[in-house]
Amino acid sequence: MPKNDALWKASSLLVSDTKNAVLTTADNGGHPHATWMNIVADSSMETVMSVTAPNTQKIKNLRENPYAEWMIASPSLESMVYLSGTTRVIEGEAAKSHWDSMPSKSKAYYRHYCDEDNYEKFSILLTQVEKVVYCRPPGYRQTVVYELSS
Repeated sequence: MPKNDALWKASSLLVSDTKNAVLTTADNGGHPHATWMNIVADSSMETVMSVTAPNTQKIKNLRENPYAEWMIASPSLESMVYLSGTTRVIEGEAAKSHWDSMPSKSKAYYRHYCDEDNYEKFSILLTQVEKVVYCRPPGYRQTVVYELSS
């Protein structure tokens, strides 16, 4: 499907206008974990980035199974975009440039656990998007907008 069609445009507009998403991970046993996250993503929908504390269930799951899915919803919940792909956990000095580009860190939920403004105390999640699915719930129509060829 061409990246300039109406569904691609609707998906990319929703993603670029959203600052929060639900991240779903699963451990090796398939047990899921979902959590709200602040995100950085743009209209290209190539990557999704977020910051979290390093001792969370999602980090544990991603170390066992790096495949994750982000659900981004319109404010009215009329439309949703699912972005899925392999997610890297980036820490230490490699995390600095990502940390510096993340807006509104001072308001993020993880700050309840660690109030320091030090990138070495956090983990960066970076998902390389391999699949984009657009949904409109009346009748829950689901359309694969893009899928990276294997």
